Parts: sequence; C-alpha cells; structure tokens
Amino acid sequence: MSRQPDFATSPRAVRFPSWERILLVVGALALAAACGLSWRARAQAAEVRARLADVRRELDQQAARVQALAPRGASRSGQASASPARIVAAVAAVLPPDVRLERLRIDDGPGPRLELAVEARDADGWDRLLERLEASPAFADIAPGPESREAEVRSVVNARWAGGAR
Repeated sequence: MSRQPDFATSPRAVRFPSWERILLVVGALALAAACGLSWRARAQAAEVRARLADVRRELDQQAARVQALAPRGASRSGQASASPARIVAAVAAVLPPDVRLERLRIDDGPGPRLELAVEARDADGWDRLLERLEASPAFADIAPGPESREAEVRSVVNARWAGGAR
C-alpha cells in the first residue's frame, strides 16, 4: 500500500534557522540605532539653527551700532571700499597658491593705485594671477610689468582699486 499525502492538514509554520534569527535581530537593532541617531541629529540641527539666529541678531545689532557711530556726512561706501584691510583681503583672495606677494604699495586718493610685487614659481602661476586679477571686480586698469618666463617669475603689477564695482 502506498502512502498518499494528507492535504487536509494545515501548513507547517516556517522556522528560521538560528543564523537567520541572529541576522534579523541585528538588523532590527541597527534600524533602532539609526532612528535614534537621526532623532538626535534633528535635535542638534534645531539647536544650531537657534544659535545661528542669535548670532545673526547680534550681528545686526552691532552693525546698527557701527552705523550710528559713523559720521553722517562721510560717504561710508567710499571709506570702506578703500580701507587697507579690505584691499589686502581682496589681493589675498586672488593670489594662486604658487604665487607669493612680496610687497604691496597703496597710493591713496580717489580710486587708489596699487603696486603688487609678486613672485610666482612658474609662468603658469603668473598667468593664473593675471587672469584672477582681470576677473575680479575689485581691480581695474591692470598693467603687468616686465617678466622673464625661464624659471620663477618676479614682476610688478600695477592696478587701480575699484572696490568691487566695475
């Protein structure tokens, strides 16, 4: 007599092997940790936004104080645009990494004249400096001096301070 399968019984429950249970538990723990870290990062971002708002508010208050202390008749934009600190910062911003500023001379007056004595490691650095000076709205009337392209380039660049507006 052959044995016939019994289709009337209920299906057997699926049993996971022990290593699959371990992976399932580890995955659930990883998901819980990720959720916790996400919640913490959200809270930190909210704190940072609040601190940023406080700093901006303080900055606005300080700017109002400075503006109140400035003389009424003086053109504030003309004074700020020709300040030596602003000129030096603009020159530093356009200097490529392989170019060194040896000397900077500022002749005061309307549209201050600048004389930059520079030393570049090679001609490519010198060319990058001239391109950046030409592209910058802070400088106008750029006139490079004589140059020798054999090794390092030492030269003088004359320019006029435009203060960011051309």
